[in-house]
Amino acid sequence: MAGRIPGSQLEVMSKMMRAFLPEAMFPSEQNVRKLLRKLCGASADAFEKNPDLLQHWTYLLKYFNNRSMMKHAITIYPQDAIQTIRDKSLFLIGDQDMLSYYPKSLARLREYGINHRIVKNAGHAINHEMPELIHEEIVGFCR
Repeated sequence: MAGRIPGSQLEVMSKMMRAFLPEAMFPSEQNVRKLLRKLCGASADAFEKNPDLLQHWTYLLKYFNNRSMMKHAITIYPQDAIQTIRDKSLFLIGDQDMLSYYPKSLARLREYGINHRIVKNAGHAINHEMPELIHEEIVGFCR
């Protein structure tokens, strides 16, 4: 059907809207803080205590071109296409990440046999929230 949005794409778009709205529409410093609390959960202080990161996020929201995201299409690859990267990939997902941590995404990782770790008390900005832990995971995986 022409113009139909595939299920997974619609699902991701609805998760993004739930995460980013209404704060992203009005990118004041207060709304940026609210948004970071939604995205990061308990680890939002990683941003709130770092003025440079907080300013960076404020600029991202203030000057972001929303239409640029409309050009991205989600492709669900068949299991056999994943085989070439399966052993070379590691997904680190925070258990508070409202965009990536949900039953369907975790089931797909398990179904495809992709290496993944669930990081407790981390959200979507996992590399900023827990940089030491993420560094250890990446280095350990590469060894």
